[in-house]
Amino acid sequence: MNKMRKLIGIVLLGLWCLFPMGIGMSTLQAASPAKLREVTAEEVQKIEKAVPRRATVRTRRPRKLLVFWRCEGFFHKSIPVGNKALELMGERTGAYDVVITDDYSVFTAEKLKQFDAVCLNNTTGLKFDPKENPERCKALMDFVKSGKGIVGIHAATDNFNQWPEAREMMGGKFTGHPWGSGGTWAIKIDEPDHPLMKAFKGKGFKINDEIYRTDPPLYSRDKQLVLMSLDMSDPTTKAKASKPADADTGISWVKRCGKGRIFYCSLGHNDHIFWNPAVLRHYLDGIQFAFGDYKVDTKPKPIVSSGKGTEMEPLEELLEKIRTYDWGQSRLALTKMSDIIKQAHSSPSELKKIEKSLLGVLASDATRAGKQYVCRELSIIGSDQSVPVLAKMLTGEETSDMARYALERIPGTAVNDALRRALRQAKGKPKVGIINSLGQRRDKKAVRVLGRLVGNSDKTVAAAAAAALGHIADSRATEALAAAKDKTSGKLRMLVLDSYLRCADQLAAEGNKTKALAIYKELQKGDMPKPIREAALRGMISAAKR
Repeated sequence: MNKMRKLIGIVLLGLWCLFPMGIGMSTLQAASPAKLREVTAEEVQKIEKAVPRRATVRTRRPRKLLVFWRCEGFFHKSIPVGNKALELMGERTGAYDVVITDDYSVFTAEKLKQFDAVCLNNTTGLKFDPKENPERCKALMDFVKSGKGIVGIHAATDNFNQWPEAREMMGGKFTGHPWGSGGTWAIKIDEPDHPLMKAFKGKGFKINDEIYRTDPPLYSRDKQLVLMSLDMSDPTTKAKASKPADADTGISWVKRCGKGRIFYCSLGHNDHIFWNPAVLRHYLDGIQFAFGDYKVDTKPKPIVSSGKGTEMEPLEELLEKIRTYDWGQSRLALTKMSDIIKQAHSSPSELKKIEKSLLGVLASDATRAGKQYVCRELSIIGSDQSVPVLAKMLTGEETSDMARYALERIPGTAVNDALRRALRQAKGKPKVGIINSLGQRRDKKAVRVLGRLVGNSDKTVAAAAAAALGHIADSRATEALAAAKDKTSGKLRMLVLDSYLRCADQLAAEGNKTKALAIYKELQKGDMPKPIREAALRGMISAAKR
C-alpha cells in the first residue's frame, strides 16, 4: 500500500510539473460551484468585529452595489467570505445596499441601471467577448463610461482575455503570483496622504496573502494612480521578484474610464483578509469612490514616490543626492534612480520626464561623479532633448568624455550636427575625442573637415582624423585618404594606409569589387610597408571569393 501511495504521489508530481508556473491553478481546479458554502458563525463574528462602524462620507442618495462572483477559471475559496463582508459592511455603515449574483443575465443596459457600481469579487475568466456577446460587453462598458464605477477584488484582473478595452480599463492583467498565499509580504504606501489610504495611517505593513504580478504595459503609473505597492526593501518580498518589472508591483490603484471610476485592490485571496479592519476600510473607501460619493484625486503620478518610511524616495530627493554624489560614497541613490528608469521603460512619456530631470542635474553645479552617472543613463534613454545640454559639455576637459559617451549612443542627426559645431571650438583632448565620436557615428558630413585635419600639425589630432575617415569609409572618405597617403610619413602614414584598407574592405562588402580590388592592388606596391601589403593581399583574395 505504501509503495502504491508513493507511486501515485510521483505521478501527480510529474503532472504538476507539466503546468507552467504563470498559469496558476485554473486548469487544475473547477470553476464556480453551483452553490457557495455557508459562511460559518465564527467567520461572521470576525467580519462583524472588523467592518467599519460608519461610512466614510455621507451618501447623497441611496446606493446599490452589484457583487458579481462568477468564475470560469480558478475559483477562490475566499469568495463566500468576501461576499459576506461586503454585505455586512453595507448594512453596518448604510453606505449601500448589495445584490450578490453570478448570473450573466444581469449585464444588460436595463438591469444595470439600478446599480451605482459593480464589484468583481475574485472573478476569473469571465465570458465577455465582443464577438460572442457584444451586448453584454457594451452594457458593462457603457455603464462605466456613463459615470458609474467598478470595484475589483484580487482576481478581478484575471478576466477579459478576449476584450482588450476592458483589460485596459482594469489597469492590469494577471500573469502570475510569485508572492504566494502562504507567504507574508511587505507593502509600501505610495500615497500616504491620499484619502483612500487613511486606513493605513501612512505606514507600510506586512500581510499574509497572494499578490498578483502587474506586468506593463497594461499596468502603468502613467495610466493610474497607484496607492500602494510591494515594498522591495524587504528581503523576503524582493527575493520572489524574478522579472525587472516586478520591482514595481501595484497593490491598489484608482483611475478614470470615461466619466466612470475604477478602484482595484490585489488583496483578497485568503479568507482572513476579509476580517482585516484596515483592508475593509480601504475597500469601503474604494467603493464610495466608485459610487462617486468620495471625491478624490485620480491623477496618475508616473514617477515612483514612496512616501514615508519606504524604499524609494521622492524623485527630487534622489536627484539632490545624485548632484552631490562623489566616487567612493554609497551608490544607493544611484541604484534607486536606475530602478525607477527601468520601471519606466514601458512608458515613453515617463522616460521623457525622467530624462528632463536628469538634464537638470547636468545643468547644475553637480559633482563630476554625479554628472558621469547621469551621462551613462542618458546613453540609454537620451533623445534629441538631451543634445543641447550635452553639447555644452563637449569642449570641457572634465566633461567632454562623459558627454560623448552619451551622445555617441543617442540616435538622430542632431547629435552629428552638435559634434561638428563643437569641433570648431574644441582644443586638445576634447578635440581628439570629438573626432573619434564623429568616426564612430560614421558622419559623412564630417569628411571634408576630417580630411583637412589629417594634415594638422598636432599629430594626435591628425591620427584621430585618419582613423575616423577609416570608420566612415564612404567614397569621399576614400578619396581623402588616397590623397593623404602620399603626403604623410611614419606612424601617421601607417594609420592612413590602414584606414585606406578599411575603405577597400567596405567597398568589397558593398559589392563594389572593382574599386576594392584597385585599392588592394595599389597597396601591394613595393614601397608599401609589409603589414599593409599582406593585409591588401588577404583583402584581394577575400574579395575575389565574394
